[in-house]
Amino acid sequence: MLVTIVSVAAAIVVYRFITNLASVNYEPGMRPLFSPLGLFGAIIPTYWWNPGLRWVWEWRNSNFRNHEYDVVSLVPILMGNPYYYTCSVDVVKQLLNNELWGENIISANDDMWKRHRRILSPALTFHTYSLVVSETIAVYREMVTAEGWQGRDTITIADVSPLPHKLALNVIARCGFGLGLPWVDPHPQKNEMSFGESLTIVSSSAIARLILPSCAYKLPIPRVRSLDRAWKTLATFMNDLVDRREAELDEHPVDNDQSEGGDIFSRLVGAMSVDEATKLALKKQEVIGNTFALMFAGRETTACALVATLGFLAIHQEHQAAAYAEIMANLPSHRDPVLEDLSKLPHLLACYHEAIRMYPGGAMLTREMAEDVSIKISRPVERTMVLKKGALMVVEMIAVHHNPHFFPDPDEFRPSRWYNVLETDIPMFGFGPRACVGKKFSHVEAMCFLSLFLRDWKLDIPLAAGETRVEYETRTMGRAGQVGMAFGCGPVALSLSRRG
Repeated sequence: MLVTIVSVAAAIVVYRFITNLASVNYEPGMRPLFSPLGLFGAIIPTYWWNPGLRWVWEWRNSNFRNHEYDVVSLVPILMGNPYYYTCSVDVVKQLLNNELWGENIISANDDMWKRHRRILSPALTFHTYSLVVSETIAVYREMVTAEGWQGRDTITIADVSPLPHKLALNVIARCGFGLGLPWVDPHPQKNEMSFGESLTIVSSSAIARLILPSCAYKLPIPRVRSLDRAWKTLATFMNDLVDRREAELDEHPVDNDQSEGGDIFSRLVGAMSVDEATKLALKKQEVIGNTFALMFAGRETTACALVATLGFLAIHQEHQAAAYAEIMANLPSHRDPVLEDLSKLPHLLACYHEAIRMYPGGAMLTREMAEDVSIKISRPVERTMVLKKGALMVVEMIAVHHNPHFFPDPDEFRPSRWYNVLETDIPMFGFGPRACVGKKFSHVEAMCFLSLFLRDWKLDIPLAAGETRVEYETRTMGRAGQVGMAFGCGPVALSLSRRG
């Protein structure tokens, strides 16, 4: 009996595996036991038989058969769907400029994505970006005061990561949602949790939330109960936030059909009152979902990029010196920057772009083809590949941005890659109609913060005994992985010296 059961199970596995191979046209690639996008594949560490969560970084130089294939397939043997993966900038351009690059299997379908973009885009105006500058300046000064840096000439920071994360959260909260979060969280009452604390816990516990059954939260385990409390606190806060803004808009409406105006959150909430027959109507759960996503996107991707930029500028003193000279030529220390100043810092922007290239905040984009899509590939041979309707494609962003055919010496920090490059040719924020709607928001915030930070402080690195700068870079910047829901480098220590 046991033999029969095992034989039937094996036959089912083999049949399913062969069927999945056929669905990706037998394209060469990886054949792990589990899909890295599935639950089992995600919780099991990275081994040769299971990519896990870290394979995109640990195997970045050998993926795609040493980058000699533009597209490969991943067909799990035991569990998970078959996928195509690409590491080619050219293929990404073809896909992201194609209207048939359809349903987002993580969140929204194509029509919903267009609808949300139409609602949000008018809120991203010159006024909004000017507000980002002024609020970034205000938050930076709050940080300096709250961290006790005033009057100090030298400072050692064991891990700079929390500072950009808190800054990015404060800026998106103030500019996008009208929330005046303080730099230091007020001490909540016993068994209560602040918004900032709950957001931090939620961003780092998505997988745990999926794995743990509801009964687990009743166990006397403080960490598990804290996780549950964070998710419930954030959900309650989001609901209350939407309700309060809806009441405000009842008294002072925002016209979502106007060409521009209103902050991001007001436009989202205002879409709840639009006639559902129009293309600009949103349900409350969609508003909460967008708010949640924008909070994370606006916080974690920008923060991770800032951490990497600070780390590389501390290591590569020549690039820091060039950035500082550029800042002082355009932003003398007697005045605050304004929006127009930030476009005069091309080297600093190139450093920021290069940091994002090396650690793209979104490690992958996953889509389902809405119709048959033909793409041209160059490697290993030039040919046309047809992705059938329903096929799943993953743009592996780390492999794309570490592809030596497009970025020679991809592990080298080289800001000059981005000198005089057109904005439309910078792949880290997407291409065409799929380009990131918050790209300029992120740029303005990052450039303002970096210009203030570098104008006030000279950055350096605390080397271990006998350690060289190259060894430090390998040890520190060579570690990367998921930071909350984004991708970024590991903890970065800095030594700061006040500039005269």
